[in-house]
Amino acid sequence: MKRITTFAAILAALLLVPFGGTAWAAVKWDYYVFVGITHPIAQYAKEFAEEVKRRTNGGLEIVVRPAGELPYKATEVVRTTGQGQVQLADGYQGFIAGDAKISALPGLPFLVRNAEDLRKAMEAFEPYVVKELDKFGATILYWYTWPPQNVWGRGEPITTIDGFKGRKIRGTSPEQTEMLRRFGAVPVTFTTPEVPAAAQRGAMEANLTAGFNLLGAKWYEFTEWGFLPDIHIGGPSYILVNKKALEALPPDVRKTLQAVAQEFHDRMFREIPAREEQDRKTLETTYKIRLIRPAPTEIEKGRKLMEPYWAEWAQARGPEAVEALQKVRKALGR
Repeated sequence: MKRITTFAAILAALLLVPFGGTAWAAVKWDYYVFVGITHPIAQYAKEFAEEVKRRTNGGLEIVVRPAGELPYKATEVVRTTGQGQVQLADGYQGFIAGDAKISALPGLPFLVRNAEDLRKAMEAFEPYVVKELDKFGATILYWYTWPPQNVWGRGEPITTIDGFKGRKIRGTSPEQTEMLRRFGAVPVTFTTPEVPAAAQRGAMEANLTAGFNLLGAKWYEFTEWGFLPDIHIGGPSYILVNKKALEALPPDVRKTLQAVAQEFHDRMFREIPAREEQDRKTLETTYKIRLIRPAPTEIEKGRKLMEPYWAEWAQARGPEAVEALQKVRKALGR
């Protein structure tokens, strides 16, 4: 009987050594994403979770929770992550700006317009975002970018900045809404599930989004054209992690998690912009959506109209936002 008991104890100890030779119980984390499970971003999240599980030999299991599965909103993820209600969450810059105000800086129209701009900008202002998140008990595991945001609509196409005047256009952030006002458009607000019905009944004429999302959400069904000045980069989306949960991981598991995170940052930074170009071609050739690329003079006109707002935006958020904006502008030469 004693031998059986000893064998059982050894077996139990072995089961608690899933990775790196350290005895510890396997950990399960929840990972909140704000898109549906079939969306490309959710697929990246699932692949990330699978890779972490494989590389830690099951020591860290991450369960991806798509939109609607948990009772949390995309605007609440800084708090839900910091409080440990989930251990990981996808925090889109426009959604989390209520808690992390500086996080939305790349969403200023005509400032950070593409992925390379974002890389330079993040080097300048990411420490400010980390400082804000720290107050809530969260930090950044890694970040990725959505593609540039443009105007996709139906009816009379928009071909110039002046063409915004009087048009009912959906924005998804205060920064986009302010741009629409300054361009003379009529900003409208609809949640993601409401968009198709709003378009069909004429409550909105156009939508600020990316071809990547237009295709993923099947919004091409009610879209006829795209006006493509690359108003601002769609990211970053910050993959938030609960600081205590991260620190509680054994060092080797934490190191592996961070290594996989860096790999996915690099991969998504490379793949998503390339995918946007392919998706635009698909929208144009398969779904017959007219793509309108404005003249450089129109892009410059948009920038000049929005430049005063950049300073107003920063001043309203305090000295650190002003400093962060100055550093970003210097990094971009704007």
